[in-house]
Amino acid sequence: MWIKNLTVFLGAEPFPWSAAELEERLDQHRCPPCGRQSLSSEGFVPPLKGEDRMVVVADGFLYCVHQEIARLLPGPVIKEELDEKVEQIREQEGRPVGRRERAELKDQITFELLPRAFTRSRRTGVLIDLERRRILVDSASDSRAEQIVAALRKAVDSLPVTRPTAASATTAAFGEWLRDPASLPEGFTIGDRCEFKDGDGASVRITALDLSREEILAHLEQLAAVKVNLCWNDEMEFDLQQDLAIKRLKPLDLIQENIDNINAEDALEELMARLSLQGATLRVALDSLYDYFEVKAEAIGAA
Repeated sequence: MWIKNLTVFLGAEPFPWSAAELEERLDQHRCPPCGRQSLSSEGFVPPLKGEDRMVVVADGFLYCVHQEIARLLPGPVIKEELDEKVEQIREQEGRPVGRRERAELKDQITFELLPRAFTRSRRTGVLIDLERRRILVDSASDSRAEQIVAALRKAVDSLPVTRPTAASATTAAFGEWLRDPASLPEGFTIGDRCEFKDGDGASVRITALDLSREEILAHLEQLAAVKVNLCWNDEMEFDLQQDLAIKRLKPLDLIQENIDNINAEDALEELMARLSLQGATLRVALDSLYDYFEVKAEAIGAA
């Protein structure tokens, strides 16, 4: 287990449930099989296959897994069947097919094809930091992360969380970091990737280069830095976006060595060790970033 992307949600108040209570709630919201006439189903599943427990606990962290099962019914397949059906009606009945009838035919074809469609399962890890009141969703997609938090909210009845918001402009900070790496928050160094954008959406992506080069810094005269690659204490690296989402999270030598040295007796013990190791590293790194940007969880109504 290694979280590769990070969409964070913050709670203004401590989460009101214990690990045992969350276990019970998620057990009642397990992911059901995708029915023959269903496009998808979702819910929670045990983090470890072959295990029945829904929540793994490790050093102040709770880990659970959301699963979505979707039937794969490609649009071109439906369109081909629909075109054939429309042409058949034209030839046999000698009349055109209107928009409403065409829509009804499409629904009928979809209904007929669904039972024969393959299914695909997508599992997404959720790491809950009880000490910092953070929910870390391993997803690069905002909509996917929101969907998973909504499912978690449904399971626990109420989950008043919000995305982190920086008190100061992140793009201005990114530009300052590129010009003067000494201005970075403590523990961070600049990596070898960044992205610039202008107000019209045009972008310039820099990869695997020394970001202190003059020709790269010259972009800051007309463009805003919207993403920078950062390294944290030689333990991990990631791309930090202007909305504070984290992408392409990778372990570096120091933490990778610790991962490789995990000597666990079984899969559960190994997962707990990995959760403790990465969770503790993420906790301190996020503390540093959030202190720098003065990120605070806003008090929001129960939801």
